[in-house]
Amino acid sequence: MKKQKQECFGGFSFNPFDLLSEDIIFMILDLLNQNPLDKKSFSLVCKSFYATESNHRRALKPLRQEHLPSILRRYPNITHLDLTLCSRVTDTSLSIISNACASGLRSIDFSRSRLFLNSGLLSLALNCKNLVEIDLSNGTDLKDSAMAAVAEAKNLEKLWLARCKSITDMGLGCVAVGCRKLKFICLKWCLGVGDLGVGLIAVKCKHIRYLDLSYLSITDKCLSSILKLQHLEELVLEGCFGIDGDSLAVLKHGCKLLKSLDVSTCQNLSHNGLSSLISGAEGLQQLTLAHGSPVTSSLADCLKKLSLLQSVKLDGCLITYDGLKTIGNWCVSLRELSLSKCSGVTDEGLSSVVKKHKDLRKLDITCCRKITDVSIAHVTNSCNSLCSLRMESCTLVSREAFVLIGQRCHLLEELDLTDNEIDDKGLKYISRCSKLSYLKLGICLNITDEGLIHISRGCSKLLELDLYRSAEITDLGILAIAQGCPGLEMINIAYCKDITDRSLLSLSKCSRLKTLESRRCSLITSLGLTAIAVGCKELTKLDIKKCQNIDDAGMLPLAHFSQNLRQINLSHTSVTDIGLLSLASISCLQNITILHLKGLTPSGLAAALLACGGLTKVKLQAAFRWLLPHRLVEHLEARGCMFQWRDKVLQVELDPKCWKLQLEDPMP
Repeated sequence: MKKQKQECFGGFSFNPFDLLSEDIIFMILDLLNQNPLDKKSFSLVCKSFYATESNHRRALKPLRQEHLPSILRRYPNITHLDLTLCSRVTDTSLSIISNACASGLRSIDFSRSRLFLNSGLLSLALNCKNLVEIDLSNGTDLKDSAMAAVAEAKNLEKLWLARCKSITDMGLGCVAVGCRKLKFICLKWCLGVGDLGVGLIAVKCKHIRYLDLSYLSITDKCLSSILKLQHLEELVLEGCFGIDGDSLAVLKHGCKLLKSLDVSTCQNLSHNGLSSLISGAEGLQQLTLAHGSPVTSSLADCLKKLSLLQSVKLDGCLITYDGLKTIGNWCVSLRELSLSKCSGVTDEGLSSVVKKHKDLRKLDITCCRKITDVSIAHVTNSCNSLCSLRMESCTLVSREAFVLIGQRCHLLEELDLTDNEIDDKGLKYISRCSKLSYLKLGICLNITDEGLIHISRGCSKLLELDLYRSAEITDLGILAIAQGCPGLEMINIAYCKDITDRSLLSLSKCSRLKTLESRRCSLITSLGLTAIAVGCKELTKLDIKKCQNIDDAGMLPLAHFSQNLRQINLSHTSVTDIGLLSLASISCLQNITILHLKGLTPSGLAAALLACGGLTKVKLQAAFRWLLPHRLVEHLEARGCMFQWRDKVLQVELDPKCWKLQLEDPMP
């Protein structure tokens, strides 16, 4: 190859890539983000490209901690380290990280890792002086001593501690004293933290912008300190049952820069408390009151002075007609309104809202079972700029109403029509929404291949399509989607009984497909699965439960081609020990469900579990709990694998229409 180049350039040894500076090659590498294997392929071209790619990479997401020493030697300029795929991270690993990335590391994510102790965190905090973000979410074993170690990270700006249930006010106090530059902190479900700890954070960390106190046992004692934070922009008080109307009276004394407030599931809040809010937070742009007090005219009226309000979320609230009418009379023009599962929403009330708020971009009316075509007519007539419309289970809306959506809302990017009466004519008009990326048509029993053909012709940008239990769909419709929407990343064809290997062969041409859910598609075989494995190398999630014609012959191609696969459900298939063991070659595989496999033996299962070194979650039949060697289970758990034992009996499948009838709630 080198001689050929020399002849082409007059006998001189010349590589055209030598003309490109490192900065230009870095710009090229920045564009290789679609397939994680692209950069790997680039680095294998030559030694020069290998070195360039090593110097370019700034973010790493290793599969296992054992790889860290070699990986960190290869990539010396890492600034972000994501360890969420490493369920086990020891203090030794943290010491290696702190020494290798001492000057460059800026953020690290431990949110799905465990086993490290205080000494490892201390080494990280002391050596990595430029560390500005640490995510310790789900660290249920972390105690106050771990927070004392974190407090040594003096430049820390972002700290995520969700579900660190063993941390108390004392540990949080250490953080408050040591990390004075904190701007973002999440304490959601930190059940040991109360008024004292939160108060210390508010007093010591003056630059806080984001504060999540969801489900903490706090009262009005710490609110006065919180609301003196001059830079606070986002405050989350979800599930803080100790906060009531009287507590919010202190809001009028501060928080002038507050832009987002979440007080969902705070049952004790009244409109009087919220009235106090608006006098001190007039710059509020987003307000979440989900699953709280009833939305009456009094409550809605007290919010009308929020002149910058753009988003209101009232999910799960009882809402009155007068309440909706008052919202419709606000001077402000909302961009987002969420009324999901709000009892009391009627045609008259919803129509009064959308007539006023014509600039709505997002509307969620999921399970608003009292609305009819009248509401849809007003929504589509008034809100032509909608980008997202969610209306699952609006069962009184007739087929004709969906035509209006396609005729008038051409800017839609997300549309959820799950469990509705839409038919092929409706999909024909929906296909005019050329920007549509996310379309949910699950449990839509009136749609057929004809409707999908319309979608394939008009919605070429489609990324996700949900056809769950849409029983009239066949291979013809899936073929049209695969040809018309080549960028498809997720498709759910579960319980579409007429789907065969022809559908999978057509979907194999969608090279960006990441998620395939084909549960109970009993006609597909290992042949179709082989096509998916060969054509869809970015596949990360696969559900083939109850596909009884898939056997070991389908597992072998998966093991060879699907190296990005992380989650698979093999329950009720014909896979045996051999097929399961072959999956051990997929180093990314973390989550596997294997229930009711008739060809699976205890010895074969044991061998497969031992060989799959990256497993973090396994669902198994409860009978295997006593058939597997106890020491093997202990070894796997110590390696970071969590077992879920299931004792479900085989159930007879219902016809989709009968199944839907069982789910429908009687109208109140």
